[in-house]
Amino acid sequence: MRWYEKLNVRLMAPILIVLLISISSSLSWLHTRQEAQLIERARDKTIVVNQVVKTAIRNQMLRNVDNSAQDTISLIQSRTGLNDISVVSKEGKIRLSSNPAKIGESVHWGHPTCVVCHSSKALPKTQTILLDVEDSKIFRSMNLIKNEVQCHQCHGDAEKYLGVLIVDQNTSEDMTSITQVQKSLVGAGSMTLLAIFGLVIIIVQRLVQKPVDKLLDGIRRIRDQDFNTQIDTTAGGELGELAGAFNDMVTDTRCYVQQIKNKTTELSTLYSIVERVTRSIDLDQLKTIILDIMMDSFSDISLGAIVFRARDESGVQVSFRNAGDSAMVCSTFDDYSRQVQDMFEPETLKRWFAGEIKEVVYMDQNNAILVPLRSEDKDIGMLYARKREGEVFLDSEIQLLDALRTHVSVALENARLYTLAITDELTQLYSLRYFQHALQEETAKYLRYGQKHALLMLDLDDFKRVNDSHGHPAGDAVLTQIGKILMRCVRDVDIVSRYGGEEFAIILPEADEKAAQVVAERIRTETENTNIIVGDESIQCTISIGITCCPTQATNVRDLVETADCALYRAKALGKNQVCSASALDDENPSALSNA
Repeated sequence: MRWYEKLNVRLMAPILIVLLISISSSLSWLHTRQEAQLIERARDKTIVVNQVVKTAIRNQMLRNVDNSAQDTISLIQSRTGLNDISVVSKEGKIRLSSNPAKIGESVHWGHPTCVVCHSSKALPKTQTILLDVEDSKIFRSMNLIKNEVQCHQCHGDAEKYLGVLIVDQNTSEDMTSITQVQKSLVGAGSMTLLAIFGLVIIIVQRLVQKPVDKLLDGIRRIRDQDFNTQIDTTAGGELGELAGAFNDMVTDTRCYVQQIKNKTTELSTLYSIVERVTRSIDLDQLKTIILDIMMDSFSDISLGAIVFRARDESGVQVSFRNAGDSAMVCSTFDDYSRQVQDMFEPETLKRWFAGEIKEVVYMDQNNAILVPLRSEDKDIGMLYARKREGEVFLDSEIQLLDALRTHVSVALENARLYTLAITDELTQLYSLRYFQHALQEETAKYLRYGQKHALLMLDLDDFKRVNDSHGHPAGDAVLTQIGKILMRCVRDVDIVSRYGGEEFAIILPEADEKAAQVVAERIRTETENTNIIVGDESIQCTISIGITCCPTQATNVRDLVETADCALYRAKALGKNQVCSASALDDENPSALSNA
C-alpha cells in the first residue's frame, strides 16, 4: 500500500486543507479588520488635526495680519509633527505651506490629491485619503475653505470656495503597528494550525486508524483461514459496533465453515459408503459390507445388525456382528419376542411387523438406534446399532445414518431381487442360469490365471419312486432337505445349484480331483445316512455323483458338463449310490454311456 493510500493520510489531507483555508481566512479577516481599525484611527486623528489647523488658519486670516497665517502653519507643523500643511488656491497655486519652498508652486488637477475631486463631479465620500509618497504611507486630509461673510471684504462674494487646506500626516508608526499585528497573527495562526493538526493526528490515529488497523489485521487473519480471531471492541461508537459486528461475523463464519467441513466429511463418507454398498449385488456380501461400514464409520459401536423378516413371516432373520468379531453371524429366530429381547425390545419388533415404524427410533437414551429400511413404501428390513455403555449417538452420526438408509434400502432390495432371480425357489440353492454363469467365470479364471476347479454333477437315485409312493409334496420336501445337506457339506466359496428336477451341480473353485472326491463322498455318505421325515413317514434316499476337473478333463464349459455327466451316468451304471470320476472312465463312447 502506497503512503498516500493509507487511511490516516487520506483523512488528514482534507482536514489539513480545511484547517489551512479556515485559519487563512480567519487570519486574513483579522488582518483586514485590524488594518482597517488602525487606518480609521489614523484618519480620525488626521481629521482632528486638520480641523484644528483649519480653525487656527481661519482665525489668523480673518485678523488680516501679514504672514500670520504662514507663521501659524509653521508653528502647528512643528508642534504636531505633521509632514506638511498647505493651502492651495482655487487656481491650483500653493499660497501657504509649512514648507516655504513650495509657496507659489502649482498643483495640477491630475495630481493624486486633486484627482479625487476633479475626476468626478461629485464630492468624495471622505475628506481623508491614504497616499504613497516616496515609499511612505501618508494620510492626506483635504478641507475646502469656504468664502465666508467675513472674507468678502478681501475676496468678494463671487466665489463659494476660496481654496483647499491640505494636511499630510505620516503613518509610519501606524503601518509599523499594522505590520506587527500581521506578524503576530501569522505566528499565532501557524502555531494554532500546528497544534490543531497535531491534535487531529493523535485523535485520528487513536480513534480511527488504530481500530481500523485492528480490523484490517483481523480480516487478513480471516483470509489466512484463522477463524478463531477476535478484535478489540472497546473503541466505542460506530467503530466499536463495526468491531462487534466483525466478531459476530467471524463466529458465524467459523460455524458455517465447520458446517461445510462436516457436510464435506459427511458427503465424502456417504460417497465412500454408497460406493462400497453398490459394489456387490450378492445379498450375503452386501450384509457383510453394511455391517463393516457401520463398525468403521461410527465410533464406539459395540453391535451392528441387519434384520429381515423370516420367509415364513413367523420370525426374523438377524445378521449381526459384535465389536472385535471378524465375521458376521446369521441367525433365524422363530420366537422373536423371546430370543432377541437382548437386542431389541419385543414391542419395537411388533410395531415393525405391523408396519408402524417408518422413521429412526432412538433407544436407551440414544445409546442404541433402529433405522427402518424401506423401498417404494415397502418394509425391507432394519439396521440396528448399539454403542458401548455410556456412549450415545451424535446428531451428525444420526444424520449420516438417516442419509445412508435410502442407499442401503435400494442396494438390499436390488440384492434381494437378484437373489430371487438366481435362487431356486424350492431348495434355496442357485438356479441353473446362475450355475452356467458361475461355471463360465471359473473357466475364464483358468484361462486367464491358471486357476483350477472341479465340477460335481449329482442325481438322486430312484426319485420317481418317491413321488409315486409319497406324493409330490413329499418329493419337494426331500429335495429341500437334500439342498440343506449339500450346503452343509461344502465350503462357503463353493457354488451349489439345482440343475433341474432331482439333479444338482456343485462348482468347487481351486479344488483338484482329490479334494472333489472328499466332498463328493461326504455328500453321498450323509445323504445315505439321513432319514427325511415327511409327516409321519421316514424316507431314505441315495445319490450318485460324477466328478470332472479343469484342466485335467476339460477347459471349457461344454466339455466340463459333458464329462461330468458321463461320470454321473457311469456311477448310475455301476449300481447307483456311487461317486465316479471322469478320469476313471474307460475308453467307452461318452454318448453311448449317456444313452445307456
